[in-house]
Amino acid sequence: MPNPLEEVSQYPEEMTMTSTPLGSGSNPTGGVRDGQVVRDASLLILLAALRVMVRSSGILHVETAYHRWKLLLQRGGLVLMEEEGHVIATLTSKLGNRGIRFARIPNWEQKEPNRPYCYPFVSQVFKRYPEQTKSALKEILLENLLALHLEDKFSFVWRPVSDIPDNLPVWQLSLLEGNASKEARQWQQFQYVQHPYQRVQLLDAANMLARVGNDNFPLFARVTTGQHRLSAIADSFKQPIYRTALLLDKLAQKKIVAILPLEQRHSQEALGAGDQPIQPPMNITGPKIFVVDDSPVLLRQFHDLLVEWGYQVSLSDDATTATQLIANYMPAVIFLDINMPGLSGFELIKQIRRQPNLAEIPLVLVTAENSMSNSFRARWANCRFIAKPKTIDDTVTFREQLRTVLRELAPLPTDQLV
Repeated sequence: MPNPLEEVSQYPEEMTMTSTPLGSGSNPTGGVRDGQVVRDASLLILLAALRVMVRSSGILHVETAYHRWKLLLQRGGLVLMEEEGHVIATLTSKLGNRGIRFARIPNWEQKEPNRPYCYPFVSQVFKRYPEQTKSALKEILLENLLALHLEDKFSFVWRPVSDIPDNLPVWQLSLLEGNASKEARQWQQFQYVQHPYQRVQLLDAANMLARVGNDNFPLFARVTTGQHRLSAIADSFKQPIYRTALLLDKLAQKKIVAILPLEQRHSQEALGAGDQPIQPPMNITGPKIFVVDDSPVLLRQFHDLLVEWGYQVSLSDDATTATQLIANYMPAVIFLDINMPGLSGFELIKQIRRQPNLAEIPLVLVTAENSMSNSFRARWANCRFIAKPKTIDDTVTFREQLRTVLRELAPLPTDQLV
């Protein structure tokens, strides 16, 4: 990774932004007023605005089509950079890699829009573990700034703040930006990886197992289910994010993993309007889904995806005992593989259909063998049929087909699958 203390490119020292002011306020930042929203700005404009605003203290709310951030500027530098919905997970992961564990994961309620979510917590940890916390905060800043450099079309609004304690490290903006800019140029050489927040899905488990061996494969399979970001995968393996991206790009070229495209934000809240950290649901109450497959990788992928969507999920890797488990669970839909040891998918269908209390449950065959004969046999058995993904294009198609099937057979109350 480039040295953050190297010389950086210079941006204009003074600038004036033109936009419709959405609120009144003084003008301490060379043209960007309190509450003034700037929309569809380029990265160059955003960075130039930062160089002006860093002379004051306050919160800069930044959003793109995919992400939202809060940047705390204080004492001439950048203190914190929080990404909406990932503050807790990112902090605890970075600190955990430095040996700082928590008996209870912190939970913050943000009542004021112009305060960092994590400031009180980070301040307490910094007092006790100054060096580890300082290192983690710097890593988070660099990671978020890299993400900014790999997107375009920013909207932002400035909110001055004068009463936040100044007891955390302050990083010189130009040094951080120089590092992020240089690394972003390296990332632009990748063929498949485009952003540190893209998610990764394992496609060829057998090939990956041969590469990493039995010791490393369980962890790799667990973090490549399509639910984990590339940056989080780097944390799991405790290695630099660029090294992780380089490896995954090579694996994507060999069709061993798929790098999924970024998903657009669904929040319609106004920029800087006091958005809340996104918390995972504590109690999942959606329809029950049962999945039978001899592949632990596919089972993990199914579980993580369906739970994220809001479904209750039960799994089995043994077709010979699945019928009794299904009878005890009574799911709304059953997904099953065709080729399984001990009992094939079609034999399992016969067992399920012979049970009066299970006979009407919808069945969906999921198999890597996307043949006309399997499709015909599925229709003959009155089952749906979905082909397992083999490429990144197949992965996107698979998720869409799965979403369509679930919306028809077991819709969620809110129908908010993403």
